[in-house]
Amino acid sequence: MKKPKINPAVIGVFIAGAIVIFFTSIIVFGSGRLFTKTKEMLLTFREPVAGLDAGILFVLAISGIGVLGTMLAGWSSNNKFSLMGASRAASQMISYEVAMGLALISMVVTYGTLDLDAMVKWQSGLLLGAVPAWGIFVQPLAFVFFLTASIAENKRIPFDLPEAESELVAGYFTEYTSMKMGLFMLSEFIEIVVISALVVTLFLGGYNLPYMTDAGFAFPGGATWSLSHFTVVVLQVATFAAKTFIVGCFQIQIRWTLPRFRYDQLMSLGWKILLPLAAVNLVVTVLLRWVTL
Repeated sequence: MKKPKINPAVIGVFIAGAIVIFFTSIIVFGSGRLFTKTKEMLLTFREPVAGLDAGILFVLAISGIGVLGTMLAGWSSNNKFSLMGASRAASQMISYEVAMGLALISMVVTYGTLDLDAMVKWQSGLLLGAVPAWGIFVQPLAFVFFLTASIAENKRIPFDLPEAESELVAGYFTEYTSMKMGLFMLSEFIEIVVISALVVTLFLGGYNLPYMTDAGFAFPGGATWSLSHFTVVVLQVATFAAKTFIVGCFQIQIRWTLPRFRYDQLMSLGWKILLPLAAVNLVVTVLLRWVTL
């Protein structure tokens, strides 16, 4: 039997699928400017979350490109299971991106800015003079919607229907091996860190510790604790890293705890529950913002 001829263009697309998915994760992680260089932070900067005028829009735009890599990988694999896994992944990512986008718009309306650094600074205040003004306390529903949609975007259990080893072997990367397979795996774990950093930035006060200011701590009642600028910056960096680590552990704990959804349950959750609730939350947020201005 003659071996079937393989179109070089298909091979290029096959390789490009893994590269696109990996580099979208890297770009969001690095160029998205969730972090700054440690030297710059300690010497010239006060915040471990760097400023970007339209930071949220940048993160959303780059993360949405990952759908293209998924479809390229599934189509070029010439495997029905891979193509089915890619179709599942694309429909799942697009579905949950809508709810995630509405949750993010709610936070943009609340903070009045697209700048990630400005959002963190907004959360440095207090509610009722004692509770930290973190996004999770101001917008608890948006926190739940965003975290759920983000985990679904990352296609981790219980949202790992695109892979579903018992049904699709390994989904859209069934035919991948060696380093190209490693790029898929590495990109998923990078996304866990990116999601954790975004959750911390948007909802958990970023680098802020309760009652900590640029000069130290100012506790309710008037008590203060002065600290050097270097000590404050080190505490801020450590706080951001610790929060990111805890949120990442929480995502992995969910993966170990919950069973996989059926595909109809997955889509129903996205379109029939998360999307309407996120839309209602956005409308209420806009009305409250309009009333309080």
